[in-house]
Amino acid sequence: MTAAKGWLSLPLITRCVINIRKVQGIMSYSDQITQSRTRLQNQSVLLIQQTRDASVAFAQETAEASVAFADRLTEAGTDLFSTVSESAVAFGKACRAEALDWSDLSIKTRDAYLEALTARMANLEKRAQDAQRALEPTALETKVLKVTHDALDGAQKRVEARLDQAEPKPSAAAKPSAKARPATKKSGRAPIRNYDQLTAKDVVGRIQRLSGPQTHAILDYEKSRKNRATVIRAAKQRLAAS
Repeated sequence: MTAAKGWLSLPLITRCVINIRKVQGIMSYSDQITQSRTRLQNQSVLLIQQTRDASVAFAQETAEASVAFADRLTEAGTDLFSTVSESAVAFGKACRAEALDWSDLSIKTRDAYLEALTARMANLEKRAQDAQRALEPTALETKVLKVTHDALDGAQKRVEARLDQAEPKPSAAAKPSAKARPATKKSGRAPIRNYDQLTAKDVVGRIQRLSGPQTHAILDYEKSRKNRATVIRAAKQRLAAS
C-alpha cells in the first residue's frame, strides 16, 4: 500500500512541480516585464534628462555663439567704420594736397605769365625808346635841316620877287576908286589868328575856304605887311571866282 501510494503520489508531485515551475515561470515573466518596464522608464528618464541637458547645452551654446557673433559683428563694424574713416581722412588729405598742388601750379603759372608779360613789356618799351632815340635828330641833322629850311625860304623869296617883277602893273583906269573901296590901313589886327606865323602855302590853303570879305581883308593885310606875291595872287583869284 505504501508503495502503491508512492507511485500514485508521483504524478501528483510531478504536476505540483510542473505547476510550481509554471508559477515560477509566470512570476519570472512578470519580473521580466517589470524589469523591462523599469529599464524602459530608466531609459526614458535618462533620455529625457540627456535631451534636456542637450537642449540646455544647445541653448547655452547658441546664446554664447550669438553673443560671440554679435561681438564679432560689432568688432567687424567698428573695424569697417574705422577703415572707412581712415580712408575718408586719407582721401580728404589727398584732395587737399591735390588742391594745394593745383594752387601752387596756378600761382607759378600766373607768376611765370606775369614775368613773361613784364619782360615783353620791358622789351617793347626798350624798342620804343630805341626807336624814339633813332627818330630824334642829331646835332648834325638839325644843322642840315636848318640850312635846308633857310635855303628853301630864300628860294621862295626869290621866286616871289621874280613873280612880282613879272606881274603886269594895273593901269590907272583899272585901279579902284577911293569911293569903290576904302584905303587900306595898316591895322595891327590880323584877319586870321596867328597869321604872321603862317607860311605862304598855309595862307593860300586857308584862302580857298574863306568868303569874299575875309579874302579882301587878307589881301589888304598882306599888301600892308609881307606883300607876298603867291598870297596876293591866290586872294585875287579867289575874289575873281566868287
